[in-house]
Amino acid sequence: MELGVLGLFIAVLILCLATGFSIVYALLFGFLLFFLFGLLKGSSAKVLLKASLDSVKKVSTIIIVMLLIGALTASWRASGTVALLVSYASEVVTPQVCLFSTFLLNALLSILIGTSFGTAATMGVVTMTMCVSMGVSPLWAGGAVLAGAFTGDRCSPVSTSAQLVCLVTSTDLYKNMALMVKTGWLPFTVSSLIYLAVGLFSDTKSASVDISSVLSREFVLNWYLLIPVFVMFGLVALKKDIKITIAASIAAASAVFMTVQGADWMSTAKMLVYGYQCRDAQAGSLMDGGGLVSMVQVSLIIMVSCTYAGLFEQTGLLKHIEGLVASLAARSGKYTAIVFTAFLTAAISCNQMLAVILTEQLCKKIEPDRQKMAISLEDTAIVIPPLLPWSIAGAVPVATIGAPQTCVVTALFLFLLPIFGIIRHSFSRISGSTSCR
Repeated sequence: MELGVLGLFIAVLILCLATGFSIVYALLFGFLLFFLFGLLKGSSAKVLLKASLDSVKKVSTIIIVMLLIGALTASWRASGTVALLVSYASEVVTPQVCLFSTFLLNALLSILIGTSFGTAATMGVVTMTMCVSMGVSPLWAGGAVLAGAFTGDRCSPVSTSAQLVCLVTSTDLYKNMALMVKTGWLPFTVSSLIYLAVGLFSDTKSASVDISSVLSREFVLNWYLLIPVFVMFGLVALKKDIKITIAASIAAASAVFMTVQGADWMSTAKMLVYGYQCRDAQAGSLMDGGGLVSMVQVSLIIMVSCTYAGLFEQTGLLKHIEGLVASLAARSGKYTAIVFTAFLTAAISCNQMLAVILTEQLCKKIEPDRQKMAISLEDTAIVIPPLLPWSIAGAVPVATIGAPQTCVVTALFLFLLPIFGIIRHSFSRISGSTSCR
């Protein structure tokens, strides 16, 4: 029965993706399906509802953070902060190091704004255009953009994915960020060197794309547009509460929007709710978006997905799969089992949020250390979904930048992270076994 229920849920997920319907409909169907399964297994409706609501209560903080992030991305776009960063980037990309620069610039912006989709729609579009005009293979250029764009999803202080991992593992954001540097610096360095080498040995040419002139028609561009960035990362360095940090940066960006870009209070309030809309159509293709409204669907996905944790716990729906995961962990190690589970849940759920929740749910018994689980999720369930062409995490950014779907094979950082993790944990197991003997 368990396999039949899960199979039906997967079929509805695939149907929604194939027909273009929002994944929210599939998740709501899943809630009703799992709720009905619980009733058939003997649980009362009252108990199942309580389990679901208790799970939703746990995500109330992250929903607030996500709405703030929506307002943050809109305010940074409206103030010209993102435009200035993109303008600077377009001036430093040269043919010989274009791939290397593309990866680094997208990684930097994604860490600053915490969203892979927003990065792909701005810096990703610009650097992809620059690379193609310089004669770089779209396969490599798309992979560099994708890898860079998801760097911030993993480790940005304003990433909704990083916030979700903290929530499900009950860990501290800043401690997770410090540990992610330790596990990520080597695959990041290796990826950078490979992109640099490929770029140096490729036949390239100078580009004729002038992004700065396009953006300057919409924004007054000057260094003080970076004030919202300084505010946010100054407070991050002081380890202030992330909600206060984001709110302060929004306030700074809104002030810049009104004083420098000439907006009034009414247009500023509208921008924070509905997102920024450029007057210039060409600039709008890069800068439009953000706002509280942009986070509504993502918030619904998280809220509905989190009800599953309570229902699964109450009904034991995943009990048999947990046994298979435990068996794999005994043979291949805990981390390898987490990697496999993350791949499976990402392939089934087609999105990061549900992949994180399901992977934690299935693997929490084999890895009871919350801190280790958090870093394992950051290095697997966050970076594996964009490698799957049918996943929302991979399909949307790739389509946005106009890259071939096969570019996922050159998104080096995303698959080197779990591979290096497997190698690192395998050596630890071997050395541990040797010590015991």
